[in-house]
Amino acid sequence: MPLPFYFDYACPFAYLASCRVEPFFGEIGAEIDFRPVQLATLKEPTAGQAPPPGPRKAKWFDGDLAGWSEMVGADLDTSPRHLIGRPTRLALKAALVAKDEGHFRDYHYPTYRARWAEARDLSEREVIRELLAGAGLDAEAALRRAESPELESRIERETQHAIEQGVFGVPTLIANDRIFWGNDRFELARFYIQENC
Repeated sequence: MPLPFYFDYACPFAYLASCRVEPFFGEIGAEIDFRPVQLATLKEPTAGQAPPPGPRKAKWFDGDLAGWSEMVGADLDTSPRHLIGRPTRLALKAALVAKDEGHFRDYHYPTYRARWAEARDLSEREVIRELLAGAGLDAEAALRRAESPELESRIERETQHAIEQGVFGVPTLIANDRIFWGNDRFELARFYIQENC
């Protein structure tokens, strides 16, 4: 049974998780079902706004990201702070189009790399058009569909469905209704799957 893997291109840890999720779980014969969702909508209304990190935590956070990127062999550039909070909705809707057309991986991996290794702005239509073309799709037709009311409703439904499953952040895997949130929960998820699925 495919493992649902919820992600948003806005999250660097979901990028790092995406870089390793297929080979990691492929070792135990699990197939990954990539599910794009809107991270901002997943956040629980009562969760509140986290305070800004102090210098010690900020240094640790940057070092943690760097360590993970080195371990999984993923290029990572967190220096362009102006991209933090930029909308990824169009990129997520385009991912659904690419998935429908059988070109998901051809679009997905370059799109994550565009944001987190090349510091490109995924809210720009031209960037998404280029990524769709690079994935072997009719870029104009795919972009039109990504911007359609159909896809606008669909990303809302996909995100709402995730919320109904209990998802509150990304990256998240679900196995037998059990939620594993975070790139660093892969080992626990694999142990659980091997013991219970």
